[in-house]
Amino acid sequence: MTKTVQVPPFQHEALLYDGIGQFVDSIVPFIREGLEAREQVLVVVAPAKIEALQGELGSDAGRVSFADMTSLGRNPARLIPAWRRFIDSRPSLGVIRGVGEPIYPDRSPAELVEAQAHETLLNVAFDATPGLKLWCPYDVGALPPEVVAEARRSHPIVVAPGGGESPSDTYLHEHPSPDRRDQPLPPPPSHAKEFTFASEPGELGIVRGIVWQYAVRAGLSRLGVDSLTVAVNEIATNSQRHGGGRGLLRLWTQDGSVVCEVSDAGLITGSPLLGRTFPPMEQRRGRGLWLVNQLCDLVQIRSGPGGTVIRLHLRGDHD
Repeated sequence: MTKTVQVPPFQHEALLYDGIGQFVDSIVPFIREGLEAREQVLVVVAPAKIEALQGELGSDAGRVSFADMTSLGRNPARLIPAWRRFIDSRPSLGVIRGVGEPIYPDRSPAELVEAQAHETLLNVAFDATPGLKLWCPYDVGALPPEVVAEARRSHPIVVAPGGGESPSDTYLHEHPSPDRRDQPLPPPPSHAKEFTFASEPGELGIVRGIVWQYAVRAGLSRLGVDSLTVAVNEIATNSQRHGGGRGLLRLWTQDGSVVCEVSDAGLITGSPLLGRTFPPMEQRRGRGLWLVNQLCDLVQIRSGPGGTVIRLHLRGDHD
């Protein structure tokens, strides 16, 4: 008789710790428990924490997959696809143990909002995916109290240092807007450059030229210039096709990044995971947003009855 293996449902838990010592003392037993159960383990945290965990794990570190959150998760929209790839790579239906810390003190305010949206969207992306036990660490000594409070709203279970688990009494089972698509963005600065475009022939070429010249003058690398130009072209094309045939392009620099914003009269509907799941070949919509998330360091999408605003950020430190 074949024994049926029971795979637990998706578990999304916030670990509230204070300092690197509590982090290591909590995460290492969590990892070792998974290794002893022959589970696959992926840890996505900052490089210093990877080094600390590897030092404590010793020879067991070679049995764990590690990834740099500051690189892989620079754009939080890339994290759900990364977890999905790891899940799909497992040889059989079994348990995967994960640690992901997308929210850390060095995040800019704009990155923080998108990382918080990512945390909520994990509940949407993997709700029907059994076998994933994911811990999301929050350094309560370094993060503002309101950020920790938001962690309790996006995680059904809260873990204390040492591993004690308890249900979150503020968890939002059905977040009204998991992708924060209806949350307004801060207004562009007064010095932002503005250009309108329509659907006439040659308009997209003008948009590409404006972005290319601005990015070059802002000091982006050749790769950065090309990436930002392609990304804005994708969004402007969507404005022509789905946003009323015209749009407004704004450009400015902020905190070492070039920011390009495209707004139009369109409305983005559909899955909150749009742009965060790899689109199949037969899918016609969402491919541009997927590409833009691969090219840019941060993508902010806001859409409602008043129209759509998509803000793209690319830092100046790309080689």
